[in-house]
Amino acid sequence: MICKFHYNVYLLNIYLGGKDIRKSGILIVLLLAGILFVSGCAENAQDNKTGTEEEERASPVEGTTPNLTEVTEPEGVGVGQGSIPGQEENSPIEGEEGITPGEEGLGQGNESFAENQTSGNNQTVQTAEGAGYTTFASLVRAAGLEDTLNNGGPYTIFAPTDIAFESLPEGMLDDLSNDKEKLNRVLTYHVIIGEYMASDLKNMNSLTSLETGKLAVNVTADGAIMVENATVIEPDIIAGNGVIHGIDKVLVPSGV
Repeated sequence: MICKFHYNVYLLNIYLGGKDIRKSGILIVLLLAGILFVSGCAENAQDNKTGTEEEERASPVEGTTPNLTEVTEPEGVGVGQGSIPGQEENSPIEGEEGITPGEEGLGQGNESFAENQTSGNNQTVQTAEGAGYTTFASLVRAAGLEDTLNNGGPYTIFAPTDIAFESLPEGMLDDLSNDKEKLNRVLTYHVIIGEYMASDLKNMNSLTSLETGKLAVNVTADGAIMVENATVIEPDIIAGNGVIHGIDKVLVPSGV
């Protein structure tokens, strides 16, 4: 607008001062040039305004969040992307301890042995030996009865303590060790076919041993269970194929 005003003033001065035709021609030319000049100024102003509006639209207003195209995650893809198929991420649950690879299973050997002892997973000979009846177990092996007592059953075994074997008459244990047939008879005299717990024995009068001999059973006034002349001192030792009762004397069948 300032350009247009000054230019009009300029044209007016020329008009008032010119008297001849030449000045009139110059005036006409100048008027045309002025119109073209004004048109150019108007177009430049319009271009500047348009550029400013486009720049404002392109620049986000401070404090506003640009519009973002929401990306939808494909179905079936979730937490743990990139993990090897078949391997799940095992993060410790809050309040639980994580397991480090290689630590799992440490100490299970001792736990398994203890569980076998209590749940009866060991067979009779191993159970007797583990309970401390080592002389009985070694004599069973010497007599070749281990497989019979471990694979058959169920059995009820009256296992004498080590002290009971040491208390036999002098030389008798050596004689039994050197005579496999007699040793077999003595050991099978302590074995009953069937599983009889201490509560069952209290209601019985006799048992037939694997040796075929009869064993008298009775209960004393103080509640102790007697088998022949031996006392049950450690009842109900559970094995995988039967039960063991520890006794304080060795039972010897007649004729041995």
